[in-house]
Amino acid sequence: MTLAEVVRALGVEPDSIRRIQARANVHWRVRAGRDVYVLRRYVDTPGIAASAAWEQALIDDLAQLGWPVARSVAPPREIAARHWLLMTHVGGRKIALGGKVDRATYRRVGGLLARLHLDIERLAPRPQRPGWGAFIDAHLPVSGGPARRDALLARLERARPDMAERFRSALETLEARRLPQIFTGEPHHPVHGDFAPWNLLERGGALSGLLDFEIGHVDVLVADIALARRGYHDAVVEGYLEVRPLPDEQLAALDGLWLACLFYGLWSAIEGWERDGVDRPEQLDWNLEQLGKTRPYRPA
Repeated sequence: MTLAEVVRALGVEPDSIRRIQARANVHWRVRAGRDVYVLRRYVDTPGIAASAAWEQALIDDLAQLGWPVARSVAPPREIAARHWLLMTHVGGRKIALGGKVDRATYRRVGGLLARLHLDIERLAPRPQRPGWGAFIDAHLPVSGGPARRDALLARLERARPDMAERFRSALETLEARRLPQIFTGEPHHPVHGDFAPWNLLERGGALSGLLDFEIGHVDVLVADIALARRGYHDAVVEGYLEVRPLPDEQLAALDGLWLACLFYGLWSAIEGWERDGVDRPEQLDWNLEQLGKTRPYRPA
């Protein structure tokens, strides 16, 4: 089945289709007269249909609240044994060009994230994204408990003993932070998961696009701040606090939440090795690098 046939099945007659991005999901820009869309082909993973539907439902809800996000033309669909989505195109340029992000830009990111959270708190509660878990519980894999965690670490140890030793030590640190206990009773809401300068577009100085909800899920909202801070960008927190206050115990947990995010990625990666039958420890080099960068938040 051709790409043009896929687009037609999703309700649009295309004039041109051009590939624009290929990571896990693959994207094409679709022109139809004066209209521009983006076609996404989802990576083929277990439960992708339900996960994609959850993601797009959140995006459509945020669009109703006025956020410049890529709304779906039709719900995600399975066509020719693959899962597809056709969505509106959001334009603009990244708020940080050339990969250079200054402190003022990170403060702006924090303020925008706080405004997003104020709107997210207005949404009705929703279940967890299928196949996902909250990062506050990432000292364990999503399913299987301690036994599953030990099996995953054993596989990593067979592939890279040195890497496994570093992660085992970091896991002790994470468990000592007692994140589930700290956040007992804290409301859970959808989080973006990667609210970063490269996922924010602007036009004329105003936000024109909020992209990439691929790791969105339900969690405590402060987890979203930890992911935007990425272990050490404190200006994000400063900008956030100008709009929405946080209690001291949550600010003190920011580095622990970032560490939890790294472990969530660790478990997911090793489980992917099991599905594929190939160990790829190099996928975890970035996670390992972040262990050395992560530090507690210190108010300016």
